[in-house]
Amino acid sequence: MTGVLADRVAARGISRVCHFTPSRSLAHILAERSGIRPTRELSEDERRLYNPTDLLRLDGHTDHVCCSIEYPNGWYMDRARTAELLFPRWVVLFLNPAVLSIPGALFAPRNAAASAVALRPGPVGFDAMFPASSRGAYGKVFQRGANHLACSPTDDQAEVLVPGRIPVEDIIGIGVKNAEQGAEERLSLEYCGIDPAGLTFVVAPTLFDKYAQSAAIRRGERPVETVLAL
Repeated sequence: MTGVLADRVAARGISRVCHFTPSRSLAHILAERSGIRPTRELSEDERRLYNPTDLLRLDGHTDHVCCSIEYPNGWYMDRARTAELLFPRWVVLFLNPAVLSIPGALFAPRNAAASAVALRPGPVGFDAMFPASSRGAYGKVFQRGANHLACSPTDDQAEVLVPGRIPVEDIIGIGVKNAEQGAEERLSLEYCGIDPAGLTFVVAPTLFDKYAQSAAIRRGERPVETVLAL
């Protein structure tokens, strides 16, 4: 990743982009190295692996994959998890930050599905995610204090829409709620004929607690994350 946007990303210490998904879709993403695909590309059989919240795409960009910078959109993930009654396990896929420079990537300073949100590309759109204050959902105003993590947007629900398919090669880690889930995900992949040995599972409980994650970011503290041993 090179250029002005790459310099902005590096200056903020951004190490990854996040995309959350039900764990039952993990095998499909990894199988045959199909990667993360936008809803427009999914077949009817593939759509059964996703819940209605994933497929609804209120932002209207069905040819893009919804992501966030450094940490997941905990508020939207909580809504999606609540709507999923039969399969409660979710994972957060950590992606190479180079996806931010893919031509056609759009940056939203708040939830991309909001009717009044301005989706903009390039450095201008990226910079708009980090204002001193931001009015978000339900009129809530997010203030960017002195301790706010530089890598995290001002609004907890700021998002990035990445165009097209995100290849498996850009998945640099898989966040899970606890070690038990990590072990279960590995077993599930093995059952599906996928070798999990080359995958990095990261135990990151705070990423699955929207209140704790938001508070940590605003205190300037990176949530504790531990790489799960093989």
